[in-house]
Amino acid sequence: MANQSLNSIILILFLLVVFCSSSTVIASEHGTIRVGGSAESIYEIKTSDVEIVFTLLFNEMFKDLDEQFAIKIYDTDADLALNVSKRNLDVVFTNTTHFLEIEDHLRSNASFAVRHGASIKPKIFLLVRKDSGIAQLKQLRNKKIAIPTGHNVGELFLDVELLRLGLPISENYFSEIRRSKESNAAIVNLFFGQVDVALVTEFSFDVAAELNQQISRDLVVLASSDPLVHMVISVHKDFPLHRVDNIFKRLEGIEKTPRLMYLTKTFRFQGVHQIQNDDICEVRQLKDEFRRLVNGHVMP
Repeated sequence: MANQSLNSIILILFLLVVFCSSSTVIASEHGTIRVGGSAESIYEIKTSDVEIVFTLLFNEMFKDLDEQFAIKIYDTDADLALNVSKRNLDVVFTNTTHFLEIEDHLRSNASFAVRHGASIKPKIFLLVRKDSGIAQLKQLRNKKIAIPTGHNVGELFLDVELLRLGLPISENYFSEIRRSKESNAAIVNLFFGQVDVALVTEFSFDVAAELNQQISRDLVVLASSDPLVHMVISVHKDFPLHRVDNIFKRLEGIEKTPRLMYLTKTFRFQGVHQIQNDDICEVRQLKDEFRRLVNGHVMP
């Protein structure tokens, strides 16, 4: 945790130097591009760091396009949705489940998945300790679960799995849901027995296992999802399409920007990739199934 905080400080200082040493950005004739996110969707990075880091990052990357960015992180997905509906935002980044709730306000042909690791569609793992004797979801009633912030898609997957078995959704099924800002904290809590189960991405588990091989020996996968897009960046439907093209051509090449590669190492952020409706069909199907199951669910 201390190393992560130090890395965040180093990154912010690094980007400040890069930004300040660059030529001054000319005020855009188009005005500032307003970018919004939600604290409930932030993944593997502190909310306080996001506004600083990505404001500097975007303005550094797009200074020659005469585009400037201002980023606002709202407390909840509901706050974000309200500002999207009021046209107070041009670009939004949010978890895929929330994206599907506000997609009527966004351009269907201008959506991009955020990639952490090798794929834009990581699997979701439900992990338990090998020595726990837990082999079925039905054994998790009143257990403690660790779920990192931003894992809304993972929670949707878990709730559907529980409902399929006729069990309550996670907030009513577990005795405690322990939130953490980092996936590694959730895995470590499980490893040391502070919780009984952890919900993380396949990528996060692989990274933790590389750092400590005992993790892969002591922890096992109880349930695994299909590959799922977990975070989406999209553009308001009133935002000019030609400006979208200019912006996202740059964003898709972020991992190739030498001066900004430290960002990928610190926050495991590998870039963004344009997606089509088919790429998020699995999450859409999970949401539809969740609604059907909840409507027909009788609490045990």
